[in-house]
Amino acid sequence: MKQSAENSPAVKRLVLIGGGHSHLSVLMRLGMNPVPGLEVVLITRDVHTPYSGALPGYISGIYDFDDIHIDLRPLCQFANIRLIHEEIHQLDLSGKRVICKDRPPVRFDVLSINIGSRPNASKIPGAADHAIGVKPIDHFLSDWNRVKQDALKHLENSEPYSIAIVGGGPASVELAFSSQAAIQSAAETSETDGSLFRVKLLTADTQLLKFHNNRVKDFTRAELERRGVELFFDHRVTEFKPHTIICDGKDPVKADVIFYATGASIPQWPADCGLAVDTDGFIAVNTHLQSISHPFVFVSGDAANIEGHPRPKSGVYAVRQGKPLAKNLVRYATGRKLKTYLPQKHALALMFTGDRKAIASRRNWFFHGHWVWALKHKIDTDFMRKYARLPAIEPTLRVQRGLVDSETEDQLREHAIRCAGCAAKVGSDTLQSVLSRLKPATQPDLVGDLTTTEDAALIKITSERMLAQTVDYFRAFINDPWLFARIATNHCLGDIYAMGARPHTALAIASVPFAARQIMQETLDELMAGCVMTLNEHDAALAGGHSNEALEMAFGLSINGYGHPSRLLSKTGAREGDSLILCKPLGTGTLLAADMRLKAKGRWMDAAFDSMLVSNRAAADAFINYGAHACTDVTGFGLAGHLAEMLAGETVAAKLEIEALAVMEGAVSCLQQQIFSSLHADNSRVRDIMEIDATASNTPLLELLFDPQTAGGLLASVPASEADKCMKELQSKGYNEARVIGQVIERTEDAPAIQIK
Repeated sequence: MKQSAENSPAVKRLVLIGGGHSHLSVLMRLGMNPVPGLEVVLITRDVHTPYSGALPGYISGIYDFDDIHIDLRPLCQFANIRLIHEEIHQLDLSGKRVICKDRPPVRFDVLSINIGSRPNASKIPGAADHAIGVKPIDHFLSDWNRVKQDALKHLENSEPYSIAIVGGGPASVELAFSSQAAIQSAAETSETDGSLFRVKLLTADTQLLKFHNNRVKDFTRAELERRGVELFFDHRVTEFKPHTIICDGKDPVKADVIFYATGASIPQWPADCGLAVDTDGFIAVNTHLQSISHPFVFVSGDAANIEGHPRPKSGVYAVRQGKPLAKNLVRYATGRKLKTYLPQKHALALMFTGDRKAIASRRNWFFHGHWVWALKHKIDTDFMRKYARLPAIEPTLRVQRGLVDSETEDQLREHAIRCAGCAAKVGSDTLQSVLSRLKPATQPDLVGDLTTTEDAALIKITSERMLAQTVDYFRAFINDPWLFARIATNHCLGDIYAMGARPHTALAIASVPFAARQIMQETLDELMAGCVMTLNEHDAALAGGHSNEALEMAFGLSINGYGHPSRLLSKTGAREGDSLILCKPLGTGTLLAADMRLKAKGRWMDAAFDSMLVSNRAAADAFINYGAHACTDVTGFGLAGHLAEMLAGETVAAKLEIEALAVMEGAVSCLQQQIFSSLHADNSRVRDIMEIDATASNTPLLELLFDPQTAGGLLASVPASEADKCMKELQSKGYNEARVIGQVIERTEDAPAIQIK
């Protein structure tokens, strides 16, 4: 978390709720034209925000997941915007705070809401249990993939299967066309063969597409009927039951699965929080997209109704509101007059018909054919690319020409983007060189000295109690203070658990970027709340600390832990025949490096952060219970570097199975793109004590051995006879990616310490 590209302090905060189409324009505008002094926070339920216009193409199998989703994480990184992955249900408008579930509230000076809408049929009795809404789209996609497989299984067994869709608007029609096309194509049945597979479309109206012209209505009805879709008009749904739709005054309609894509509605919470809403329940705004009740709140997209300018709920209008919204948010924040926005009265409508054809209409126009689909495809893909193809982050090197030779200059430029987290460590060789020259005083109760490579210092308290002390501190790798502190605290605790001790007390050191007093206080509050939450989960007390102002956010802890000498673990002591077990996957270094370069997908980073939050406490217990001879935590020096520390001065070596490594999603892709942490090159020097066979040398997994880990897992040398039982306990405790990655072997004279195969 830096002040800004111009090194200006944050003095005002804009909070965006929701990653809808309007906010995409805001994010891009703020990335291209940042506002010095304006801190921006995006709070969103979906990090991969779906583009609803391309959903029918996904259902039909034309697009994949990434084709129809805009990844908000690279966009936020590009714009230096804090991203919080959370769904919001409560606002404190009087206190100007967004209320979060587990973390401290997020205060704002200006608020913008772009949360989209959901089908209003969700309010019909039984909808939650017996029907599937097309929104939220992420829920629908999960259900759709299950439904498709279920349908194909029935058809393969020559069993009938039917889908019912409630709604008569464009979304329902497109779902009918695309779902039929997808299942018939996969099952290789004809579109007119309704003997086994049926699609039923129900609407409360007497016609489909009531806001479209008659030519569109007539063509769509005829085309659906030609394809064997069964149409039910004047069917007002009153209740959903298992595989049954109850309609007012009509016979029940049966189906194996029921979808609904009816008119739009929004959640109740905006009204409950005090925002003015219209008679339909949508947030009422003026022509500045500004709440009529709270001028510091702006609303766009489906959630808003502009007074005097009602429009259909369509992504077209949400997209068009993006630019004026971005301008007015900045103008309001900077005290300038707002611009008036008047939505267009008519928009081009494009509907996919499931056969690489589409319908185009606007007012009285109507077209259908392959060329319309080509137009729709271009519009959709151009929109997606606009937010996916971001400017590259180029490293800058400020060294006066002539101070170094060109080769050295190239090497410096290659590593000009410096990583944070544990990848910001000083290289192992540099550290050991410095430590070897120090002559510190000694203490009789201190076990070991600076030449000892243990994860924590040990001090003998009594014959039955040892004190373990460790310290760690690093720059932030994400601009979310609360999440960063949670991960940093978990990382710091890792050294205590690697020693087999239990954390007792901690002292914190927090570096906070200079900003307006209230923003600095809130940043520190979030840091300390995340820290204390994590310490409390580990029964450790925060006893004090130190804070300071800095250019970048950083955090660390000095932790005291206690343990009985008989239960303590040591980094050294591995024995021939032991199994090497690693309890967590690898990949944080390259993923964080990719994140800095806008190359990491949001879902990769979410999974990586989740892994970094996994405690090593239960793993340490398992290793102690099954007699581990040696243990360490894999952090900044990478797996190979920390394994080398375990083997230093020992008469044993290690043989690793490269394919046995558990790898975080996206890590291999990043390594294949030559995206390495800035500490990777230093860590790679351990190759000098390694022997790598030909097969291993040709796999990208090899580079994972040198990837610096933040909050990495424990690596233990466990007796082979206990390895299976140890693995079962680890997996029962939630370490689903724990792996036996190799064995400890005899080390002959001049043999490499680490063998890779």
